Amino acid sequence: MMKALIVGVRYKEMNYDLDNSLIELEELCKACNIEVIKRCVQNLDKINPSLYIGTGKVQEIKGQLDNLDLVIFNEELSPLQVKNLTDILDIEVTDRTALILRIFEVRAKTKEAKLQVEIAKGQYLLPRLAGMKEHLYSQQGGSGFRGSGEKQIELDRRLVSNQIFNAKKQLANIVKQRQNQRKRRKDNEMKVIALVGYTNSGKSTLMNAFCLNKNKQVLQKDMLFATLETATRHITINQHPCLLTDTVGFIERLPHHLIQAFRSTLEEVVEADLLIHVVDASNPNYEQYINTTNAVLKELGIKDTPMIYAYNKVDLNKYGFIVPLEPYAFISAKERIGLEVLEKSISDILFKDYAIYDLNIPYQDGEIFSYLHQHCLVLEFEYLEDSIYLKVEMHPSMISRYSKYILGKTPDDEYHVTVPIYTNESITPYTLDIVMPLQPIDEANQVIRRLMPFILIVALLIGAIGAYIYSKVITKPLIQIIESEREAENRKKRFCSYNIS
Repeated sequence: MMKALIVGVRYKEMNYDLDNSLIELEELCKACNIEVIKRCVQNLDKINPSLYIGTGKVQEIKGQLDNLDLVIFNEELSPLQVKNLTDILDIEVTDRTALILRIFEVRAKTKEAKLQVEIAKGQYLLPRLAGMKEHLYSQQGGSGFRGSGEKQIELDRRLVSNQIFNAKKQLANIVKQRQNQRKRRKDNEMKVIALVGYTNSGKSTLMNAFCLNKNKQVLQKDMLFATLETATRHITINQHPCLLTDTVGFIERLPHHLIQAFRSTLEEVVEADLLIHVVDASNPNYEQYINTTNAVLKELGIKDTPMIYAYNKVDLNKYGFIVPLEPYAFISAKERIGLEVLEKSISDILFKDYAIYDLNIPYQDGEIFSYLHQHCLVLEFEYLEDSIYLKVEMHPSMISRYSKYILGKTPDDEYHVTVPIYTNESITPYTLDIVMPLQPIDEANQVIRRLMPFILIVALLIGAIGAYIYSKVITKPLIQIIESEREAENRKKRFCSYNIS
């Protein structure tokens, strides 16, 4: 296990609590199999642009490096600061961002996660290559892929840039597959719920609590960033089939490189119908963690998606009274406390507009019955002589596809007319019943209503343009002809008056 000294700076413009941040940094080190031996804190009016900390503090740290492997700073260092500190301390110097990237690199299991980490790591390393392997950067003669007089650092920059480009290209293909998957989910009319929250708040544990299939459960561990891959599972909420998605946890000052690289994964959150914001209620900094998560969600462009705050780990009951944000539920995913309340809150939001319909589906349309049985809440069903009776709960927008199967329709639902038919073979006429559903007309009417404002605007524009053209092309020449005729008539009158006089 590597041993490290961590460094933090308290300055005037900082917007976070340093003590809590250093505790979190130690947890990050623990997750990366690094033991924190010493801690160093300095108070500064402003950050030193060349060393981050003061020169005196650097010399103090240098005298404490016996039997240590690296020095970790709590803020992201500039390439110049890394180079200068490495030169003076003669030991590996890294920062909070690099530590998080290291954790992500170790934990990434899927191809998508590995590509995302590779992109983030490359973007972080690219401006910092000058401080690494400096002995290799002397000019060397051209050979292989290196041009004449090309330095090693120039070659390394080109290699890293190529790696980023290739990783982005491969990731784009995976993103396209994800988009197709999301499209199929939307076509299935299944509600999607996404778990969001600070890292190690209990999202994976909550997902496993809802996922009854033990073979489909995800890794849950009391460790920062235990989950990096987005996982989606089929669950039921008050018997309604849904999709539940577990996402990567957020952290204070999450590196921008990671947010950008994992944006494709976090699109699952953007497309969700409901967000469950899992909060570690046992942590005294829970309010700060809520604000951090909400800030990242805002950066992703999420504004109007409904959200439920799930205050988790209430069984620990460490920090007393909590003032919750609404809507909320107090739960313990591990002990399965309060899950019924959370489930009811989810149901009240997702299924508030749902209604119950009685359907009668002929056997020749059996695939309709199978689809509804998989994607909707079926309350009752019965096999009849010629059809299947089905009582189902679904959204009104979905039932429009199956309106012809609805039992007990009102006369307003369809157009009905009876026509007598006379033949030579029969004394009494046959009766032809014509039944036409009005649903297509209603749908067309709704479309026209939605388009009516745009149609009116276009009509007004066309009218204005037509009026302008008419005035310029037709009306104006006619006015000129009339005025010319009047002028000619006036000249004629003046001429006649002159001759008479």
